[in-house]
Amino acid sequence: MKVSIFVPTYQDPIALELILEALEKQIYQDFEVIVAEDNDAIETVEMLKKFSDLSIQHVSQEDKGNRKATILNKALALAKGEYLIFIDGDTIPFTTFIESHVALAKLKTVLCGRRVNLGQQISQEVRTRQKSIFELEFNYLKHFNYLKKGATRHYEQGLRFKPNSFIQKLLMNNNKNVHIVGSNFSCFKEDMFLINGFDEDITGGSKDDVDLEWRFIMSGCELKSSKYCANLFHLEHNRASRVEEEAVAKVQMQKNRDAKQFICSNGIVKL
Repeated sequence: MKVSIFVPTYQDPIALELILEALEKQIYQDFEVIVAEDNDAIETVEMLKKFSDLSIQHVSQEDKGNRKATILNKALALAKGEYLIFIDGDTIPFTTFIESHVALAKLKTVLCGRRVNLGQQISQEVRTRQKSIFELEFNYLKHFNYLKKGATRHYEQGLRFKPNSFIQKLLMNNNKNVHIVGSNFSCFKEDMFLINGFDEDITGGSKDDVDLEWRFIMSGCELKSSKYCANLFHLEHNRASRVEEEAVAKVQMQKNRDAKQFICSNGIVKL
């Protein structure tokens, strides 16, 4: 099954390079990478040339503030894959990441994963290559104390069990509190296109995840956990406050909910 994996990025070439290096080492090989750049930097174009072994599409746009939904919709319009996986520009996938999502993939199902949130010091060590991300993955239990001391949050999310194994199924079925996190989720292309992709009128921080979630559910999709299976690392960084954006997005989202409008009008296709 052909997969499209989406990597939204904004002015963080170091993290993007680490992500692409991790994608080069994926066990599952039938995939394309779509780099969705909410900016238009010549440095990105030059850096992507180093990864000729990967099938990469690059879409960019002028920097006019936070327009992640817009660039992701442009990326979706280019997708050749039957199955879609979404990460963030600061999250580095395990080598088994795509393989795990594909193994659990089902129509009308959105797989929802989590991430190991590396602390500031460890994130810097990874960025400066003092610490190899592959060393962390392949010797994860050995690094447990290192991660704990380094202020890593959710380090348990680095534990991995084989997809569809007894333990993985047990953990998945017992996990009733499942929600979409934009840095680690996947679905079939037809399910994403049914809701017309990302709503470009919802731009408030995590509200785009909440918006996607209720629209998927209204369209008949089920949310399933891919925790302890489809794993990735998150690099710590400073975050801009989006309180005002989130307040506006919340009002717009409530209007859509009241109207039961799960197919957004300002999405992949402009309705």
